[in-house]
Amino acid sequence: MDNEEAKFILKAYRPNGADAGNDVFCSALEQARRDPALHAWFEREQARDKALAAKLKAVAVPIGLRESILAGAKMSHRERAWWRHPLVYAMAASLALLLAVSGVWWNVRARTDWSQVTSLLIADAARVDRHGSHGTSASDFVALLSLVTTKLSTPMPVDLKRLKADGCRVFTVAGHEVLEVCFNRNGGDFHLYVMARPGARDLPDGPRFVAQRGIHTVMWTDPYHLYVMASTKDEAALKAVL
Repeated sequence: MDNEEAKFILKAYRPNGADAGNDVFCSALEQARRDPALHAWFEREQARDKALAAKLKAVAVPIGLRESILAGAKMSHRERAWWRHPLVYAMAASLALLLAVSGVWWNVRARTDWSQVTSLLIADAARVDRHGSHGTSASDFVALLSLVTTKLSTPMPVDLKRLKADGCRVFTVAGHEVLEVCFNRNGGDFHLYVMARPGARDLPDGPRFVAQRGIHTVMWTDPYHLYVMASTKDEAALKAVL
């Protein structure tokens, strides 16, 4: 079983633990215990499902819905306006409930655990066997990043589509396609991770610095992209590049 198969199965796992003894989920749960990336994904999914379940419990049933349905069973055969039909009332109530649930679902799914994204990228930066890119566009971009006069916190000429086609390393983190470019500045090695600016409502406000496992990172955004820069250099070195 690979991670995609495990994810397909685990998406049906209820967040209250009721499926813990179900044989259908055993292999997928074991895969999640063995694979850190899958385990992190599963924890995020469970947290979102719990949040959604809590929101759904808070949605109040429309007042009078039961009475309206029962009244429909007793209504006379006398012709009445279509908009006064109990079935219409029931459909309207269902639509209102659907819209409320959709709003809850959007608010839950639109949020991203950026701390978890940073942790996953820190783990990636620590893997020396995963990095590298080639191609003219990538080389030109690396050369730009290596210049001491280039300030990364200002909007940069990043063409993700072209860099991807030209050989830059691309992978997926928390559902976002991420492009990586490595460069050297001031005697230090840096990993720059770039993704198209997400539509999430909880994007970092200003540079966010995090240090884990001896690796320092900073996350920031511009109008078009979200960036995470990682290095074994300290926070002061990151600020010098920004």
